[in-house]
Amino acid sequence: MAIPASAQPAWRIRWAERENDRRRCAYDTQVAAWQRHHDHLARLRIEAAGFLGCTQPRAGLPVDLDADEVVYRVLPVADLVEADARHGTRLPVPGLTVATDDAAGRALPRGVRALDTGMAVVTNHRVAFSSGRGWRHEWRYADLVGPAHHPEVPFTLLHATDGRRLAGLRVPAAATVNFRFYLTLAFAAAIGERAAVTAQLEALLAAHRHARPVPPLPVHPDQAPSTGLRAERRAALAAAVVAVAFVALTAAGPASPEGADPPYRADESARGASAAATPNPVEGAAPTARGEPAARNPGAATSEAGALAAATRGGVTRGRAPVRAPEVVRIGDAVAPAAPLLRWLACPQGDSGASAPPRPG
Repeated sequence: MAIPASAQPAWRIRWAERENDRRRCAYDTQVAAWQRHHDHLARLRIEAAGFLGCTQPRAGLPVDLDADEVVYRVLPVADLVEADARHGTRLPVPGLTVATDDAAGRALPRGVRALDTGMAVVTNHRVAFSSGRGWRHEWRYADLVGPAHHPEVPFTLLHATDGRRLAGLRVPAAATVNFRFYLTLAFAAAIGERAAVTAQLEALLAAHRHARPVPPLPVHPDQAPSTGLRAERRAALAAAVVAVAFVALTAAGPASPEGADPPYRADESARGASAAATPNPVEGAAPTARGEPAARNPGAATSEAGALAAATRGGVTRGRAPVRAPEVVRIGDAVAPAAPLLRWLACPQGDSGASAPPRPG
């Protein structure tokens, strides 16, 4: 049974809100891209069905237009390319395929080279190219097999039937779709196949309508992952913890071996060692003279045990080595277990649950 959202932890509710916002933003981005492509296909279908060319401009073009010649497309910048039949590989084949996607590549394939840069114009009769250095090339539709659009590089080869060397045009990437569409439409209209282009665009538009993005299903707080954090946020949190630990250890500084307190010894063999050779484990306690027995002072024993308890709870002090809790506490010549004494000292004064301090054995 699902837990109500009001009963979920706060971090699960925040995760669900963030995840739903992320999914809505991604969906809005997909819908915007889908709508742009839909509008573009719809415009191309309208052009394929009713565009008949433009009578202007007629001046400033690389060729003189005939009286019944109209303009389909003008390219101020285009490259004249030529394909070598002996070295050409993976070249496109001619056809009436309508290209609706941009070609982002720029490098020409093996066997194709650029000859010059100039202006190109597409009319209802021909494709003409002219450069400032005198290069001129013309392809009449009556002598063409068809245009061949490369799927990855923005150039089109125009296959002629008169046996001339295979050549074509490379255009800027931003003008690829429009150039290829109007060139294909002009060639199809010249050979009486305009209806084939229109049918292609209607099929593309219908398929695109069926591919509309689907709104995402909302997520609920109980669907949050167990950690409440995505993988990238967990990695960032781990990096932050490591950085904080490194800064803390650097600020504390390394422990000084000279100033470190020696560990307490629990074995009975240490009883016979001299007091001068064994440092006093409790800081601030007065050392005893050589051969003089320690005073039987219960207050001193309590202070010693309290210091040991504080050292045990603190663990590591700044600039000092870690101190281990002793197993027994020596009070004069008597020995008492350290653990009960430390527990008794750790209990608050007046706690009814605290037992009396152990008596030295």
